[in-house]
Amino acid sequence: MMKSKKPGHFTPRVIQSRFPAAWTWFVDELIPATAKKKYSPKESWKEKPFSKEDARFFFKGIEELSNLFTEERPKGMVPYFNHPKYRCAYLLYFLPLQAAKFLTLFELNPGALKAALQHGREQKVLRIADIGAGPATASLAFLLWILENEKGEIPRIEFYWSDTQSDILKDGKELVESLSNQFPKLRDKVEIHLSTLPWWKSASRLPDELSLTFLGHVLNESAVPTQMSEAFWPDLIDRASGGGVLMVEPAARKSSQYLSRLRNELFSNDCIENTPQRIWGPCLHAGNCPLAEGRDWCHFSVPTKIPGEWFKGFSENLGSERQWVKFSYLWVASASHPAPLPPATARRVISDTLSQGLKATHLLCEPDEARKWNPPSGVRIWRGDVVKLSKGREEF
Repeated sequence: MMKSKKPGHFTPRVIQSRFPAAWTWFVDELIPATAKKKYSPKESWKEKPFSKEDARFFFKGIEELSNLFTEERPKGMVPYFNHPKYRCAYLLYFLPLQAAKFLTLFELNPGALKAALQHGREQKVLRIADIGAGPATASLAFLLWILENEKGEIPRIEFYWSDTQSDILKDGKELVESLSNQFPKLRDKVEIHLSTLPWWKSASRLPDELSLTFLGHVLNESAVPTQMSEAFWPDLIDRASGGGVLMVEPAARKSSQYLSRLRNELFSNDCIENTPQRIWGPCLHAGNCPLAEGRDWCHFSVPTKIPGEWFKGFSENLGSERQWVKFSYLWVASASHPAPLPPATARRVISDTLSQGLKATHLLCEPDEARKWNPPSGVRIWRGDVVKLSKGREEF
């Protein structure tokens, strides 16, 4: 049931994307050079600078992979990383697109990154798991973020990556090593461990204590029955310290509601304590998610212009110049480094504008229900904003 309530004063907080200074070099030089060196069909092409001719040649794979991603996949995703053409296409276009999502979430939850760094300094090494890593998209986004935001000495970093396809892991390893060698702050500080195995079997192969864990676009592409992964989550959560576990999925209903149900189960099965401090986001409460079932689902669309000459050209040729990043996510906080307790009056906006005119309406997230809310006239509200109501309900 949806209830309507007129709030008092509030303070909106808007999700924003911010790109590190190293981003343009990363997407316009490092990725194209690496993709061309590894996947050009002619040896004479491999050492030449990436050109418009190369962009036209490789765009065929990008277009095919884009079409594959937009098709209905009732039995799970085909193993596209097995094909060199699609591995190259992913590096050139989808890696920057997905990395932009991680950077957006890092900006939204900087406390989780600080918790990861604090734990890494305490342990003298920052251990990061990237499960279903692909070309290490999340790990690369983290390195770009840390280069931009960490002013002090960066601790030694150990990455633990797993994927079912070894060649794409090697592509990611080459990119991370090239990135690390480019910047003195990271040089000789990064160590990479690779495992070729399914995500639901990976937890037992990880260190006992992790500073940060990523799962990016893993669950939506899996056809694994739930019972096969039941032991995975408690094992993974037990190993998660520091910044906890970040799961990022497409903004589609199926994958978004999977995350919502998983969140509910983590609470109900006592994998995590029943407090909002065990969730960095998007939740501000520990009650049942109101969007775990039904026609609506918890996802976010952030207005973003992703920098990059080649990325912009590929987007235009696909007929969909990217002006948004869209995703659903769940960021579980660790017991050792809990998230701050949200104010009792804070609510997450979980819809775009439902009606126009004098009384624009949005949905606010509360335990077990989505509540209708009318912001003051003339105030622009985005899905994902956190608003603080002067007359909130009881503390949760």
